[in-house]
Amino acid sequence: MLFRTIRTKLFFVFLAISVIPVFIITYISYNSYTKLVGKQVSLVASNTVSNTVERIDNIFQNIDRITLSFQQFSTQPGAITVSQELNKLINKPNIDQYDFFLARTRMLFFFNNLVLSNSYLNGIYIFLPSGNAISYGNGTDLAINYQPIEDEWYKQTLQKGGGLYISDTDTKPFIINAKPSITFSRALYDPDTRQLLGVLMLDCDLNIFKGIDKDIVPNITNMFLANGKGKILYDNSKSRIGQMIPDDLKALMTENPDGTVEQTRGGTLSVIKPFPDNDWRIIASLSLNELYKQYGVSQRLIIYIALSCAVIFLLLSVVLSGLITKPIIELSRLMRKNKSLHFVTTKKHLERDDEIGILYMEYNKMIKDIDLYIKESYQNKLITLDSQMKALEAQINSHFLYNTLEAINSIAEIEEVESISIMTKALGDMFRYSIKTESELVAVEDELAHVNNYLSIQKIRFEHKIDFHFYIQSDLYAMRILKLILQPVIENALYHGLEKTRNKGTIAITGYTSNAHIIFEVTDNGVGMSEEQLSELQKLLSEPPEFHELGQRNKRSIGLKNVHSRIVLYYGVGYGLTLESEKDKGTKVTITVPNIFQE
Repeated sequence: MLFRTIRTKLFFVFLAISVIPVFIITYISYNSYTKLVGKQVSLVASNTVSNTVERIDNIFQNIDRITLSFQQFSTQPGAITVSQELNKLINKPNIDQYDFFLARTRMLFFFNNLVLSNSYLNGIYIFLPSGNAISYGNGTDLAINYQPIEDEWYKQTLQKGGGLYISDTDTKPFIINAKPSITFSRALYDPDTRQLLGVLMLDCDLNIFKGIDKDIVPNITNMFLANGKGKILYDNSKSRIGQMIPDDLKALMTENPDGTVEQTRGGTLSVIKPFPDNDWRIIASLSLNELYKQYGVSQRLIIYIALSCAVIFLLLSVVLSGLITKPIIELSRLMRKNKSLHFVTTKKHLERDDEIGILYMEYNKMIKDIDLYIKESYQNKLITLDSQMKALEAQINSHFLYNTLEAINSIAEIEEVESISIMTKALGDMFRYSIKTESELVAVEDELAHVNNYLSIQKIRFEHKIDFHFYIQSDLYAMRILKLILQPVIENALYHGLEKTRNKGTIAITGYTSNAHIIFEVTDNGVGMSEEQLSELQKLLSEPPEFHELGQRNKRSIGLKNVHSRIVLYYGVGYGLTLESEKDKGTKVTITVPNIFQE
């Protein structure tokens, strides 16, 4: 009994929450705090590495763009391009140093612009296939008579066939006044003939990597820029340039050659991120043990916080258990009142925006929906009953009985033939079929027999004025459909379509199956309908079935509307009658019901 109510259960849940931290928060708080610091540092390290990669990669992309489009640049405004200048040099016989001087002079304006717009450029050098060079240095220059043809960097540049070659970061012996730098070189080709024009080299100061020296946490972070072989191109202390990265970092980089790596091992966080367009890596190594010493928290303070939380939770468990469960208890009491279909709604807590407010709104909505459903269910049953009564009335409406009896009387007085027997037998069969109550569903064969009884009478009445044709699919006869849906449609075609025409009339009844449907088409060549009449009738059919009072009748309810309403009520929306008609050309009524086979 003690744990039956939600309020009691919540109280003990809150009580447990308040007691458990007293025993465990001292143990877990320090670990949680250090893990949080580690996660934040890891996040900062990862973001810093990513930003550094992006910053250096932008510079790399700029150099790549410069080297790719170098030979298309004009040496001076309005002058020839670098490619054309180099073509002149390599194709000119008996070239001398003066020609190189003139070429360098013409390209000096272009070189100046490149160096001024890219502060990290130390020098720009173009080596022709002959080994001669055109150079421009910012305080530097090529060694006299330097021939690069046998150098490894030159060979590898040519092997790349126009790709970008990147050197290590070291002091280049062939450059005068050289300092540690990194070079980017690319072979230049004539865009038309693919003839080698020379090799372009850009000598860049290591300040190109100056963004890497921003420590994540002071004094405990090492950051390296290394190539794919593990050689350090740059580091934040500038003391390890040209050395290999530590073995543990190299092993980690080798195990994950293509992706970003983030690993904590031995109290050290290591983050490695590759560049998208080359084999370089940015590596950050951070000592978490040193970090925790700087950012550790007092265990005594943690204990005080834990005890304070326990006391607060104990008080809250009493208050919250009552506060949270009060509206639920009220709702449960209210629901007990909804007995014997006496539905009670409420106005309490509807203004709340939380789950309790939603619960009360949905409860009210549910009660209203149930009430509406019951009312609609009763109404639909009454509509169905009334529709059945209307269907019976449709068979004996005064117009039909008057014409039938008039035909019988005329034949009896004038011809005194067997036709009287045929008509009376057919009429009796129709009445018996109409009041048959075993099931609302009948075999198509029985429905067509009912139609034939009706047509037997009409053939005698109209003699040879009207022809009737049946085109029924052979396997359709055993299937089951709602009864009394064909004859009213044929009667409608007869009296409204053919009775007023002077020409010989024809009614065709076609029946077939299509997918999961049984379809009947009743077509006549009578007077048809105007667009306004057709639109009005289609609008009438689209109106949902209504019930006003049992036994109440109106002219529109008998006939097509009644048949359509019965089909919709029995089978559902999507089934029923559709009409096509044209003035003075005839009308086609299509009846669609589900395909149900006879047992």
